[in-house]
Amino acid sequence: MRTAVITTGGLGTRLFTITKVLPKTMLPLFEKNPSDLNSPILRPLIEIIFNDLYDMGFRRFCFIVGDKTKQVIMDHFNKNDTFINLLKKRNSVIDKRFIKSLENFDKKFEKCEVSWITQSTPMGFGHALLSSKKFVGNETFLLYAGDAFFLKSNFLSDFIHNHQKSKDAICSVLLERKKYLKGFGIAQVKKKNNENVIFNMEEKPKKPKSNLAVLPVYIFDPIVFDALKNTMHGYNDELQVTDAIQTLIDWNKKVLSFNYKEKSWFDIGIPINYHKALNQSFKISTSN
Repeated sequence: MRTAVITTGGLGTRLFTITKVLPKTMLPLFEKNPSDLNSPILRPLIEIIFNDLYDMGFRRFCFIVGDKTKQVIMDHFNKNDTFINLLKKRNSVIDKRFIKSLENFDKKFEKCEVSWITQSTPMGFGHALLSSKKFVGNETFLLYAGDAFFLKSNFLSDFIHNHQKSKDAICSVLLERKKYLKGFGIAQVKKKNNENVIFNMEEKPKKPKSNLAVLPVYIFDPIVFDALKNTMHGYNDELQVTDAIQTLIDWNKKVLSFNYKEKSWFDIGIPINYHKALNQSFKISTSN
């Protein structure tokens, strides 16, 4: 698998006023600095996600960006020789460290095929995904919500392997058992031929039928685009990915579940969650 669709077009209204001009996916989090364990590096979440996926072998990236904030993200990803040359002239130890980091990032990005798709008005997770159809083409791909921060990304390789070893699965959904289910899509799962198969999905139901919450990372075959086109608008009068998955289930397509057990992820679009993510990322980045 080499294609990833990353959504980063939301308005981020719960994080105002910082998100008036700055996308929430550009909010900084801490990462370990190999050359100085006492001085962690600050990276925007969208860069952390890109690096994690690149290191796993992804080379095709489709970013769904918002009209009002797309330029900030694009400027961050685009190479800036002028800025790097300025740091080189300063010739400080700290600047040299950041020059290396920037140049490594630029080398990665230059090796990738990238598409920037503008979503002028947020119309739902499903609408954002549908806009990537042409770029995805006929490839199986990963859908990743850009405001989801996972402290440890090693679950992804197991998630992908679990999907690929199935002969006829056309979708895999990341699930987590949770006590508090408000605001989450909910899945019901049954065991079939030694696989965990989802037989029902609902987007933010008032009365959840299980404690399995849907996390915002998915694997899809391109048939999901047909499902999106044949799915009515649902919760909040928006086109929902969860409802499109239910359409696939109604078409008797196999949808697998994968249980996320790390208990260490955050939706940074909520202030208290961003605070927790910032603290936890600092703690991990400064630990030996």
